[in-house]
Amino acid sequence: MRTKSATVQEKILASAELMFASKRFHEVRMEDLAMDAGVGKGTIYRYFKDKEELYTALLKVASGDLIKLLENTIKLQTSPKNKLIAILESSIQLFDAKPHLFDLILYAEVFQNSNNDFVWQQTRRNVIQIVENIFQMAENEKEFHIRNHKEAALLLLGGIRAIIRFGNTPRPGNLCTDLVNHFLYGFSKPQTCPNSPPQT
Repeated sequence: MRTKSATVQEKILASAELMFASKRFHEVRMEDLAMDAGVGKGTIYRYFKDKEELYTALLKVASGDLIKLLENTIKLQTSPKNKLIAILESSIQLFDAKPHLFDLILYAEVFQNSNNDFVWQQTRRNVIQIVENIFQMAENEKEFHIRNHKEAALLLLGGIRAIIRFGNTPRPGNLCTDLVNHFLYGFSKPQTCPNSPPQT
């Protein structure tokens, strides 16, 4: 991506984001994108050599936005548990505000070049590492203990991805707090035998 005026580049990216979200990759035409962005078609090629580079740039911007958002959010929290809650809240807010972002990521995953690192893959690794660091902090502070940091981070982040895509909206106000509590302390409740006396 070339370094040019940020204002024009941002217009192009904003138009491309919406256009790629509403059409298949091969259906997006540079002339339509230029018209929507209010620039000449040749202007787009001064910033991006082709449609693939433009698409990659969209994901790079989204990646940077997500990491910056998470890092700034968890700085405001002191306890590891509250940091986890903040990560879930920020992720839900970002993807709810940009529901088409999932489609952009999914398309790139399907058509990625196996010889190159998928542009969102590094972001995914960074987010996993952020969560693992919080798990380690919790152990150091004796707040809670996670047996396998990597698997637990994948389960937590995979679960929130499913909630974002398939969960009920509007979101309950206590959703993320409940999710973290369930994750840390279990979803199930111990059941008493029908013939057993009530516990006192």
